[in-house]
Amino acid sequence: MKTINALIILSTLLLGMFLTSCSEDEPCKDVVCPTGYLCDNGACAIDPNSDPCATVICDEGFTCVNGDCVEQNFSTIVPPALLSGDIIWTSENVYELAGKVVVQEGSSLTIEAGTIIKGRAGAGSLASALIVARGAQIFANGTETAPIIFTSTADNIEPGESDGGNLSEFDNETWGGLIVLGDAPISADLSDTESQIEGIPADEEYGRYGGNNADDNSGVLTYVSIRHGGALIGEGNEINGITLGGVGAGTVINNIEVAGTLDDGIEFFGGTVNVENAIVSYQGDDGIDIDMNYSGTVNNFAVIHGGD
Repeated sequence: MKTINALIILSTLLLGMFLTSCSEDEPCKDVVCPTGYLCDNGACAIDPNSDPCATVICDEGFTCVNGDCVEQNFSTIVPPALLSGDIIWTSENVYELAGKVVVQEGSSLTIEAGTIIKGRAGAGSLASALIVARGAQIFANGTETAPIIFTSTADNIEPGESDGGNLSEFDNETWGGLIVLGDAPISADLSDTESQIEGIPADEEYGRYGGNNADDNSGVLTYVSIRHGGALIGEGNEINGITLGGVGAGTVINNIEVAGTLDDGIEFFGGTVNVENAIVSYQGDDGIDIDMNYSGTVNNFAVIHGGD
């Protein structure tokens, strides 16, 4: 049940034209928004030209999925592009990533056990992703019976379920993935101590990672499942299932699953974080990929290769 208002489409398109050319006297002058968003009066708003649901108005009890309204029995929350302060996502809601959502430096995101996070479709640089910037933290504490699940809006899984049943292990590239960045040592080109992470445009500061704090703490990921993701940005430039850039040993990562992703399951770019109990399956490239002098340990992991 979908209603598209032509006036809304026209006004948002005109707004997009104005937002791309802010003058020095306007509030957008120093605002850098993630790909898929535009600056609107100093704040990041969804770019209607890249989001198939941006101009779709659904009746009460329905939610937009890839441009269509489907019935829902729970609340769907679309977080803003930039998260600041101490944010909590709770398990009675589904959180829908409309593009790149960034936990900003100095902020934290706590995700309750059993919470489902879905990323909207978007190819290449428009792929949705959750990014924990350097100096920010994520506390995703799932449990064996209530894991935290990252998946696609194409997945019909609902709160309380472990599997929606409509997607298979061969469905990938339906959204981006999870990117965590830290201040631990890396070995980049020309002996650089920091770099820009894959999948994030070079001019977006929240994509920086690396430093000199081996014990840096980006939070906790435990009993977390990442499904049906991955995005190809360019040759050698992808969003993986989980991307860890300069993540330090103070971070706790264990009991992790990555299933059906386009490129690598888990890729380390330097850092010192230790990972225990990880399973990667039906990935398009490497199960576990290590770059930039990663110096942590990966203990008790399995990689299951499959093809259609």
